[in-house]
Amino acid sequence: MILNFQADILCHQLKKQLEKGLPGRASHSKMLPPGRVLEVPSEQLHYHESAVLILLFPYQQQIQICLIRRPGTMKNHAGQIAFPGGKREKEDKDLVHTALREAYEEIGVPGESVGVIGELSNVYVQVSAFLIKPVLGWLNEKPAVKIDSAEVDEVIFISLGDLADHGNRCERMMETRTGIISAPGYEIDGSFIWGATAMMLAELIDIYQEMS
Repeated sequence: MILNFQADILCHQLKKQLEKGLPGRASHSKMLPPGRVLEVPSEQLHYHESAVLILLFPYQQQIQICLIRRPGTMKNHAGQIAFPGGKREKEDKDLVHTALREAYEEIGVPGESVGVIGELSNVYVQVSAFLIKPVLGWLNEKPAVKIDSAEVDEVIFISLGDLADHGNRCERMMETRTGIISAPGYEIDGSFIWGATAMMLAELIDIYQEMS
């Protein structure tokens, strides 16, 4: 009961913090891979509108986050750690609907069980021309996942505390479409989180730490 009470307070505080404004570029810059840009270039006429769900939940006296590892066979972002999400479809009424629909399709979490806290700043992925809206959601317990193996290799859970620990930040050499780069990211439990996912997490952590 104590954890649930504290969780309710956290959700309320997060909503209030989002209303104050988002750090956006300042946070994203910390995890921006070299040679990438933060915003859609003015000369680019077309990009893919998409959304992801950053799902928070209480577990073992910590606030955890749900991530996924993409299969190595995917065309875009193969093998990378990401959030459940994808491209906006015509039937999606908005990007929140996109995020919830994709999370249900990929990891089996029903949209009606998720409490939407708010939205974070858009992240532009230059190499695949995706403009991503991160949607922040809440579950009252650890999700019982059912993965779509065509989209997801595994589900990964990490804590907000581990992300906030500067000792888990590092750089690694990563092979990309444009060559090998030294990318900033988070190294947690043997998993390296970088790119757009790390940029979104950097903003979430900055918001979280502003509350304390």
